[in-house]
Amino acid sequence: MIMSIFSRVSDIINANVNDLLDRAEDPEKMVKMLIFEMEEQIEIAREGVAKAIAGEKKLESNLTKNRDEAEGWSKKAEAAMTRGDETLARQCLSRKVEHAGIAESLRPQWERARKTSDVLKSDLRRMEEKLEETIRRRDSLIARQMAAEAQKQVQSVTPSLHRAQRSLAKFDRMERRVEDMEAEAAAMAELSEMSTELDRSVENKQREADIELELAALKSKIAPK
Repeated sequence: MIMSIFSRVSDIINANVNDLLDRAEDPEKMVKMLIFEMEEQIEIAREGVAKAIAGEKKLESNLTKNRDEAEGWSKKAEAAMTRGDETLARQCLSRKVEHAGIAESLRPQWERARKTSDVLKSDLRRMEEKLEETIRRRDSLIARQMAAEAQKQVQSVTPSLHRAQRSLAKFDRMERRVEDMEAEAAAMAELSEMSTELDRSVENKQREADIELELAALKSKIAPK
């Protein structure tokens, strides 16, 4: 049972996650589901390992108990012989042999249980390490997925950005053209102003000359004959 659980967790870990993500509509959700399943299976395996260890400890306790009992009855037999009570010593040795036999029969069972527990504990630690590694990979994978989606969005709007840039370039050219037209209009206005001032200056000079002529004619007319 426990080994089948470990096998299932290994299948999950060794699965081609990238293929699963390619087929999934929501890769992040898929990764979370995989990790959740791994956590569930590992928790079941942990309970099984705990039971196996408990069984191994129980065997070890019984083994130790019977060994202690055998040693205790051996000392009692020795004490009985010291007192010269051979009958009691024989009975004590019978109990010693009984417990020693039980201990001897338990010893290979306990050794097998201990080896099994050691293997299961090692497998469980390996699975837990793999789970931690998968969680770390999940965070990296989700970050990569988000980056890829962002890149796709950027690529999807790139043509629009190019069109916007071309429109901006047209606008810039139009703006420069308007600026040139404004500069030409300002230059023409300045030249027109200069021409107007020259005309006024000429007119003023001509008016002054006409006035001088008129004044000279007047002086000539009213001068004494």
